[in-house]
Amino acid sequence: MTRKNIICLKFLDKMVFSMFKIPEKPSPSKPADASIADAKLLELMETLQRVQADFENYRKRAQNETTINYTRGKAAAFKDVLGILDTLDSAISNEKNGTRNALENIRTHMLHILSQNGVKPIHTLGKIFDPFTSECLLQGNDSQQEEDVVLEELQRGYFFHEDVLRPAKVKVNKRIENEKTNEKNDNQLTNHSGGTNHE
Repeated sequence: MTRKNIICLKFLDKMVFSMFKIPEKPSPSKPADASIADAKLLELMETLQRVQADFENYRKRAQNETTINYTRGKAAAFKDVLGILDTLDSAISNEKNGTRNALENIRTHMLHILSQNGVKPIHTLGKIFDPFTSECLLQGNDSQQEEDVVLEELQRGYFFHEDVLRPAKVKVNKRIENEKTNEKNDNQLTNHSGGTNHE
C-alpha cells in the first residue's frame, strides 16, 4: 500500500468518525443559556395565560348571549299569548250564561302558566300614572280622584320578570288643571260683575 493511499484512508476515517460522532451535552453550568431558557419559558407561560383568559371570556360571552336570546324568544312568544288573553277578557265581559265560567277557567289557567314563567300583570288602576309602565290614551275629569290617578285600564299591561313586556293603556285623571281653569273663569266673572255693580 502506497503512502498516498494511507493518507487517503486516514482522511476518510476522520470524516466518517466526525459524521457519526455523538454530540456532547450542553453544560448546565452556563448561566447565559439558562437565563435564555427561563425567559422563553416565562414568555410561553404568559402566552398560555392570555389564551386561557381569552377563552374564558369568550365562553362567558357566548353563554350570556345564549341566555339573552333565549329570554328574548320567550318574551316574544308570551307577548303573542297576551292577545289571546285580551280576547278572553272581552268574551268574559260580554258573556252572561254558563260559558262565562269556562272562559274564566281558561283565563285563570293561562295566567297561572304565564306567572310561572315570569309574566305578571301591571296593576295601574287607582294608582298614580307611571309613564315607564303605562301609556295614557285618554284623559278624564273626576273631582273625587287625585291628579294623574289612573281611572280606567283600557288594556292591561304585563311585566316579564323585571322588564315591561307590554305597557298598560290607561285613562288618566286631569282634575286639577280643569279646576284651575274653572276657578280662573269664575274669578274673571266675579271681577267683571263686581266692577259693574260699583259703577
